[in-house]
Order: sequence, then C-alpha cells, then structure tokens
Amino acid sequence: MSDYIVEPKSRKELRDLANMLRKFLGLENELRIPIVELLDIFVIIFDDFNYEIVCDNALPKTVHAETDIRSGNIFIKESVFERACDGKGRDRMTIAHEIGHYFMLCICGFKLQRAFNIKEVPPYKDPEWQAKCSAGEFMAARHLTEGMSPAEIARYCGISREAALYQFKHRN
Repeated sequence: MSDYIVEPKSRKELRDLANMLRKFLGLENELRIPIVELLDIFVIIFDDFNYEIVCDNALPKTVHAETDIRSGNIFIKESVFERACDGKGRDRMTIAHEIGHYFMLCICGFKLQRAFNIKEVPPYKDPEWQAKCSAGEFMAARHLTEGMSPAEIARYCGISREAALYQFKHRN
C-alpha cells in the first residue's frame, strides 16, 4: 500500500508524457534511451534537477534509488548506477523510474497527497505505478516496439525481460 496518492492518470496519458519527453530530447525514434547520460543532461537543462550517487548503505536495503521532490534530487545507490552504466536493464529502469517521479511531480506538478485511511490505492492514483508505467513507456516506446517479442524489446531497448514482458502485455 502506498502512503501517497496522486491525481489520476491513465497509461495513455503517461505514454503521451513519455513521448513528449522523448520528442523534447530529440529521442523520439531511439530504441535504446541513454538513460545514464540523460542524468547529466537534465542537470544542465533543469535548474532544480540534481542527482547523487550514494554508498549502498546510505539508502535502506530495499531502496535502489529515491527522489526528493522538495529538492529535485535523485539519490542512486552506487551499485545500481554502476550496473546501469554496464547496461543492466533493471538498473536502467530504476533510474528511468526515478526520473519519472521527478518529471511528474516536479516538472508537471502532479498533485501528491497523503493517503490517510485509504486501504487500497488504485494503480492510476498510485505514484509508484505511475512512475513504473512512465518509465516503461519512456524506455520502450510503443511506436518503436510494435511487432517485437518481449525478448527483442529487452535486447533492443536495454531493459529487463520482466519490464519488456510488462510493456508487451500493456500495449493497448
């Protein structure tokens, strides 16, 4: 259960946002997004964006990276960053996920509020689902992966097989 809810967004709205970002960056026709390199580009483009590579023990064991929306900082565990630099799909998606939080909450201004007394947050209002969805749409654009198998999506887009399968199943 999430401690927060955000204003509702559909997969189509999040796909459109991801495609707008791709277009803004001149990456609308790139299968493999250079996600690690984008971190340094975002520092230049966006005044309040920053990222920091932190020691693995600086974040809880189950947290691979996190975004502080008050400061615009993304904190990425050193091991996650190194694996992303080595092209590991899961870690590349982790960075894309955190960038999704930053864009939706800091740039687009999606409304975020505490989810007091809400037993189950529907996915379309869950900030974690929204970040996962937008990361998948950004990293494996539907218009570029039509007709590909999950294995091809994983290979050509540089994402995990799990993420590729998820994108494959949710093309609608």
